[in-house]
Amino acid sequence: MRELIGLDVLADEPIRNYTTFKIGGPAKFFVKVQNKDELKKSLAAALELKLNYWILGGGSNVLVSDKGFDGLVIKLADGALDISENEVKVFAGHSLALLIREVIGKNLGGLEFAANIPGTIGGAIYGNAGAYGKGVGDLVEKIEVLEITASGVVEKTFSPAECEFKYRDSIFKKHPEWIVAEIVLNLPTDENAQSKLDEIQKEWESRKAKQPWNFPSAGCTFKNLIYTEELAKYKEWEIKGKLPAGKFIEEAGLKGMKIGGAQVSELHANFIINLGDATADDVMQLISLVKTKVRDEFNVQLEEEVQYVGF
Repeated sequence: MRELIGLDVLADEPIRNYTTFKIGGPAKFFVKVQNKDELKKSLAAALELKLNYWILGGGSNVLVSDKGFDGLVIKLADGALDISENEVKVFAGHSLALLIREVIGKNLGGLEFAANIPGTIGGAIYGNAGAYGKGVGDLVEKIEVLEITASGVVEKTFSPAECEFKYRDSIFKKHPEWIVAEIVLNLPTDENAQSKLDEIQKEWESRKAKQPWNFPSAGCTFKNLIYTEELAKYKEWEIKGKLPAGKFIEEAGLKGMKIGGAQVSELHANFIINLGDATADDVMQLISLVKTKVRDEFNVQLEEEVQYVGF
């Protein structure tokens, strides 16, 4: 595999070391890539050797099985970035927070709303990450994708419309054979972008005060609900067209609920935290309990924002 990829490949590498939850068993094989060519070679090697593969970004929003992953984990690392006037071309493994600070340094704006969202730009595209009613997909010019086919790995280009961006969603969630490799953004010039760094820091301090950043977690466990007339009885909870999942969990009396080493945060009910020794099974059981209690009490079905791997 090292010969096929041309990079160092690790065996039995603990995946928990690369996730914000600090949960997950070993990867049978593990490699870090920093550009589209390295990613393409890694995928081609997995296909040639008939191995399962999984693309790991920043490690947030994922829950990895205690058994780990029986195949090749391809870790996307910070890599290629090219800024030319208003066009930004970036490798999918680039840190979203770092990218935003770099483009602000070039007097480019538009992405400040996502400055304190953890993870990579590739993961942000995959899930159309956002905040305050905005999504990263709003600023996409095109997406370079590696498609897994019967004959090998093929490069494709997607327009914004073809990406089908929606609230916390994109077409890539429906097509695991399409791997986001590079992103081209078109960002507006903003001569006041530098001054927004102070606002970003204040927003980060506000988030830290409201969310349990002192414990490992995957971020928000459940998607907020899109407000509709069918949910009019909860109108007073509505914020910018959404009903906070954490509000339902809190009103169901589930703050502080524990199973094993996993707990519904007492600070923010939409966070399930790892108290130090949580297993993936603990978290799965707690997620199931929360969904059942909320459904029974409010007739509302919560949907996970967290992705499951290795189950």
